[in-house]
Amino acid sequence: IRYLPAHPHEGSVGVPTGANARVIARGTSKATGRRFNLIVAFEPEAGLGPAVAESSFHHFADYNLDPSRGCPSFVSEAPGHALQASPGAMRA
Repeated sequence: IRYLPAHPHEGSVGVPTGANARVIARGTSKATGRRFNLIVAFEPEAGLGPAVAESSFHHFADYNLDPSRGCPSFVSEAPGHALQASPGAMRA
C-alpha cells in the first residue's frame, strides 16, 4: 500500500491470540513516532469467511480527493493538501 485515503481515527487493530491472521499494513504516528497496525487480514475458519479489520479511514470522500469541491457543513477542520502536493497519488 503506497497511499492511504486520509488518516486513521480508531487506533491500532490487532490479531487475537490463536487467530489465523496477520498484520498487512502498519503506520507511524507523526505526533509520537509510535508504530501501530493499520490493517489486519483474517484467513477463513470453520463457518467463517475471510475478513479484514482496519483503522477506519473514514474520510475517503470527494472532500479529501478534491478540497475545491467544498466540504460538508459539519466539517470544521481545514482541508489537507496532500493530494495536490502528490499528484501521483491520484493515479496510484
